[in-house]
Amino acid sequence: MTRTLLAAALVAFSSVATAQPVAVTLTEWKVELARDTVRAGLVTFRVKNGGAMAHAFHVVGQGVDKESRSIAVGQIENVTVTLKPGTYEVYCPMSEDSHKKAGMVHKVTVVEAAAPAPPKKPES
Repeated sequence: MTRTLLAAALVAFSSVATAQPVAVTLTEWKVELARDTVRAGLVTFRVKNGGAMAHAFHVVGQGVDKESRSIAVGQIENVTVTLKPGTYEVYCPMSEDSHKKAGMVHKVTVVEAAAPAPPKKPES
């Protein structure tokens, strides 16, 4: 039982450790991302509320539909998702989407992950 728990913890830790980080800042009526294009795979949006009121962060598209809890002014919340190639929408879902309607929405493009390098041939 202990080994199973330890193995599960290591898998969870390694998944978080290998996630692509993307910095996000939420302010009144903007969603700013450090980059608009990411590679397919595990992505962690590091969302900072730089505004003057509570905000949240929602990722939707390609079968993904994940939302953060409410983020207080000056606080940071991580949202980790696995993204496939395609287009996603990120936005603030607060106040029945009125923040989104006021402009707190952004598109993210996900491209194929780079193919792994071929194995090196042994030297003769």
